[in-house]
Amino acid sequence: MKRNIFLLIGFALSLAACSGEQKIVQKLTIRASDSAKVLSLVQATERVMNRRLAAINVKNAHASVVPTGTNTATLTLTLPTAETASRTKEILAEPFTFDLRIEEPKAKDTKNDTNASLPTEASVQAGDWTETTLTGSSIVWVQAVGNKATGVVSIELQFTEEGKKALADVFTQNVGKNLGVFVRDLLVSKMSITTEKVEDHVIISGIPSAAIAEVFADDVNVGLFVSFTNP
Repeated sequence: MKRNIFLLIGFALSLAACSGEQKIVQKLTIRASDSAKVLSLVQATERVMNRRLAAINVKNAHASVVPTGTNTATLTLTLPTAETASRTKEILAEPFTFDLRIEEPKAKDTKNDTNASLPTEASVQAGDWTETTLTGSSIVWVQAVGNKATGVVSIELQFTEEGKKALADVFTQNVGKNLGVFVRDLLVSKMSITTEKVEDHVIISGIPSAAIAEVFADDVNVGLFVSFTNP
């Protein structure tokens, strides 16, 4: 009899431990015509959500994504408490922005400098960033690329046809300036425009590792091409 009582108590404790568990279900709409990219975005969304849960230190949480149609899927987030569910809903509601901007350098104030001369590169400070027409709608895909011979890792930004034209204009008009990549209004990388000639893509170099490049590509692709809505 005592053994049965202990079993019942153990079962009751298990129910109590699970009673705080919460689930958030979201419908995903994936904007990609290529089936390989759709599958890639399904997998990337799962990785992104699990990383974001880990980043806010949510323990015993899990994200899973299951395709439900040609361009749809279901995201299920299993969370330990109502509080963590609330925090996660805030994450899902955060807007995603992506754009490229031009840095406008400004010379130091030399009006009180008796030894002042013409501005040189050393006397130029970081200036304000000017928006361009290059935004998330200009991007068709982001991917990590690597050179096996050198071990160099980079990120490639691939542009739509309209994006390519806008990119060419930006390069032509801004030789000598810096082009910055902004994600969620934060500068994540910048490159110097040294020539008017531009390819149909932009390469972000100096990435410390392939893992970091893949995380960046996941985050941007999911932000640009996946929408989250209530089912």
